[in-house]
Amino acid sequence: MGMKERKPARECALFLLEYSDRTEQEMRGKLTEREYLPDEIDEAINFLKEYRYIDDAEYAKRYIRVYSARKSARLLRVELERRGVDRELIALALEAEPVDEEEQLRLLLQKKGYQPGQRMEPAAYRKLTAALARKGYSYELIRQLTNLRQEP
Repeated sequence: MGMKERKPARECALFLLEYSDRTEQEMRGKLTEREYLPDEIDEAINFLKEYRYIDDAEYAKRYIRVYSARKSARLLRVELERRGVDRELIALALEAEPVDEEEQLRLLLQKKGYQPGQRMEPAAYRKLTAALARKGYSYELIRQLTNLRQEP
C-alpha cells in the first residue's frame, strides 16, 4: 500500500473496532501488523482510551457477562489474560460479574445425564472429573456437586 493512500492509525483503529471489541493489546497487535510506527500506535491508543473506545476494565466485564453462563471463572481468567487484560482488572471484573460455577456444573452434569449420588465405575468417574477439570472447575467443587460414589 502506497504511503499516500495509507489511513492514519487512529482511523484504522476506529475501523477495526466497528467489527469487534478489542483490548489494548489486541489493538496494538493489529496496528503493528499493519506496519504503523510505535509513535503512531501510541497516539491512536491514547486517543481510543481517552474516548473510551478501548477500556480493558469494561471489556473484561462484558466478556465475563457474555460467557459466564458456560465458562468457569478460571477459564475466563485465562482467556482474558491471553487477550492482554491486566490480572487486577480481571479480578475486579469477576467481583462485579460473579460466575455461578455451581449452577454451571449442575447443568453440565444434568446434560451429561448424571444424577447426584449415582454409582459409577471408577474409570468413568475419573473420565468425567478430568473433563470437567479441563473446563476449569476445581476438583473440590466437582466432588462436592457430583457426590457421585465410585463403585467399591
